[in-house]
Amino acid sequence: MSNTIRFIDTVIRNLQPLEKRQTFWCIGCPGFGIRVNPSGSKMFIFKYMAGDKKEISRWITIGKYPEWSIRRARHEYDELYQQVYEYGRDPVQEEKDEKAKQIEEKTVKDFTAEYLHYARLREKPYVDEEERYFRQDIWPVIGDKLFNEVHVDDIEQIQENILKRCKKIKSATRGGRVAIKYAIGATRRLFDFAIKKGLTNINPARNIEPLGQGGVRSRVLTFEEIWTFWNRIEMLDISPVPAKALKFLLATMQRSNEVRNIRYSRVNFTDAVWQMERHETKNRTMHRVPLNRYAIDLIEDVRPLTEASEYIFGSTKLFEPLKNPNPKLQPMCSTSLSQAIRRNRKHLGIDDFRPHDLRRTGATWITAVGLPKLYARLMLNHSDGERDVTGEVNVQYSKTLRNNALSKSGNSSSTRSSPARANRTSLLLKNCERG
Repeated sequence: MSNTIRFIDTVIRNLQPLEKRQTFWCIGCPGFGIRVNPSGSKMFIFKYMAGDKKEISRWITIGKYPEWSIRRARHEYDELYQQVYEYGRDPVQEEKDEKAKQIEEKTVKDFTAEYLHYARLREKPYVDEEERYFRQDIWPVIGDKLFNEVHVDDIEQIQENILKRCKKIKSATRGGRVAIKYAIGATRRLFDFAIKKGLTNINPARNIEPLGQGGVRSRVLTFEEIWTFWNRIEMLDISPVPAKALKFLLATMQRSNEVRNIRYSRVNFTDAVWQMERHETKNRTMHRVPLNRYAIDLIEDVRPLTEASEYIFGSTKLFEPLKNPNPKLQPMCSTSLSQAIRRNRKHLGIDDFRPHDLRRTGATWITAVGLPKLYARLMLNHSDGERDVTGEVNVQYSKTLRNNALSKSGNSSSTRSSPARANRTSLLLKNCERG
């Protein structure tokens, strides 16, 4: 078959794909063609020669057939032909120059939107928190600058501004140095992404003297504090749903974000298992959480208040169920549980206590009663890899706590067998439960 054809629907429709891509040219229209791919798709194209000596071959994709009709494609071809052969223009090179100009003029703030978009497509956790750091601390300093205009001094200014801002905030962790760590980390990742996109060659956030510090805590509740928390939390000025959500944190050892977003549809009440899908966990791995009787009871307690919605701990301040429950309850906000504790810490009677400490407490006491650290890692859904995250962060002073538990039980013998120690500590847990 000749590669020069008449561009009419019956001819183009009957063009059959082969193993290799084919191009057919329109009779009487120089450079106007249609490309038939092995997959069967057909694309209208325009080919022309550019350069001082017309030595550069240019290809422009006009549109896909039949979404683009022959009439519409022919009209686009006529305009392109006129630009090239009557006005001496090079549309492909002009488009490249325009993109390069946009890149050169793209500010940090403009490019951040693209960075956040890709982060959300990759299901990166805590993107919203990163955006908050950009808006609050990073954009005010470098948002209106081009990437090549940002220097080390600007990044250091971001650190200093955060320290000044956090001096006025009593609750700022380590005087704002934890906020610095996360803000500079977000800046570093933004510049790494900009380097990949060709906007700059240097990452100034990697050449500074960092002032940030990690926010790792080691607080673990004692048996007495666990008893106090469990028996007093619902007696304070906290509505039932967040109060029971806090207890659910301890009963399951899961993250606050995961508990706040737990759905009824994710719980298998027959097998007493809560299943989280990849997009619902921090490390993007599926996680199955066995639910003990305390966790099941807590779900049943809040059911009259939230069962009309999909969220077990939906955001509501009700103390009694309504006749017509709200089916549109949303999850509690990220600070709901921590604010509830902060407002009632004095009346609760537990010093230096935060909701995430409950997760660490559960992990620590699992090892304290003699169980392998593997059990804690599985419950916490940690993907440790080469780093012992479970041991470094969540299992604190397990040996000391075990010894303290044994000494409180009146047993100071160092020769007791490991199973006996575990049984003895289990009895302590039961006594703590009874109060």
